[in-house]
Amino acid sequence: MIKFDFNSIPIPLSGKVVEYICPKCKVEFEAPIEMVLEFEQEDEWNNLPISTPPYTICPKCNYNNCVPLDYKSNRGFHHKYKG
Repeated sequence: MIKFDFNSIPIPLSGKVVEYICPKCKVEFEAPIEMVLEFEQEDEWNNLPISTPPYTICPKCNYNNCVPLDYKSNRGFHHKYKG
């Protein structure tokens, strides 16, 4: 698993993370909860369904649709990677 470098972001972070997986290269990595919540809010503003996971980019292969392994969103949906 790739660990997140909390010193690389210029805003204060809580240290809480969401574990993600890249469906393309299968690498697992962490994303700060603050970033995940921001992605989730953007999805809501863009009127995406609550079943849309808060996507992020893979730190290894740059695939742009990485998904949470197991995450219950603030929008009330439980995202669970099924591989």
